[in-house]
Amino acid sequence: MDSITETLSKLSQLDGPSGYEDEVRKFIAREVSKHTGEVETDVIGNVFATVPGKSDGQKLIVDAHMDEVGFIVKYIEQRGFLRFEPLGTIDPRILPGKRVNVKGARTSHPGTIGSRPPHIISSEEANKAPSLSELFIDVGAATDEEARSLGITPGCIATFEGPFRELGEGRIMGKAFDDRAGCTVALALLEAFAKEKPHMNVVFAFTVQEELGLRGAEVAANHVKPDVGIVLETTVAADVPDAKPRDWITTLGGGPSIRVMDSSMVAQRPMVEHIRRMAEKNGIPYQLQLARAGGTDAGKIHLWGTGVPTGLISTPCRYLHGPSCLLSTADLQNVVRLTEATIRGIESKEQFMM
Repeated sequence: MDSITETLSKLSQLDGPSGYEDEVRKFIAREVSKHTGEVETDVIGNVFATVPGKSDGQKLIVDAHMDEVGFIVKYIEQRGFLRFEPLGTIDPRILPGKRVNVKGARTSHPGTIGSRPPHIISSEEANKAPSLSELFIDVGAATDEEARSLGITPGCIATFEGPFRELGEGRIMGKAFDDRAGCTVALALLEAFAKEKPHMNVVFAFTVQEELGLRGAEVAANHVKPDVGIVLETTVAADVPDAKPRDWITTLGGGPSIRVMDSSMVAQRPMVEHIRRMAEKNGIPYQLQLARAGGTDAGKIHLWGTGVPTGLISTPCRYLHGPSCLLSTADLQNVVRLTEATIRGIESKEQFMM
């Protein structure tokens, strides 16, 4: 396992749903401190690390969000079942039968997401996906008192149980790749820039609560006041059976995704062209991504102040927001290569003026 894959394997196994990113924050702060003494955490929980550039003055923010989708316990039934709300967007169709870890006051407890069995529902109901309100978490408690004795109360969080696995040649599977893959890339870049300075001052921002509305990124942009932005994400690869090629968005193994448009941003053309040139100059495969749905931290960063030229480079990934995300290690490594080339090719914001 190469160092980048190993870092992702460690990050993916940490639990950090939106608003509860503590485990991830501690890991990242520890890794960052190996390469720079400038580690800062703000009130909302974002982590910042600065690498001085060759020229003083302008700042480039590199953003990756630490949070993953998850659940929060809102009510404990008399018979010990846990009712929950999602933290982030999760497809209810994938949930029944999935294993989760519930974080109690003292320790974690395994559980499974349950629903009424098909044997007792009508054929009409059986043909529909259950709504989130019909689902519950079963931790094996027989009463609400027993559940509470485990340290489980309303407000406790739960995350998918998704062990990290290597699949075949160069493909890996695990939970929370969105956006621990982006965090992995950011850590690799921080190490590279600490050894050889980029032109601009680079501020790495590992942000919180992206899955709940890009909240950490808004605070981060206000703090950093960037001149240029690069966001590292994990994006949808829909290249699966019965999906039409025009709907694939990206494909596994097709190279890094360069975002052109999503629901939160239409990328500035000079930035898109700069990233494309860097890919072609360095022989890195890439995919242009256009999607109507989905938003990223770039949606907040590019609107800060009077506007920030912002690029978005993503690792294609199947089965996002589930316990078994799947990506190509070649794509992940090429995201590192492309992003480093992109940033080293940026000397000032003026080169992106329309």
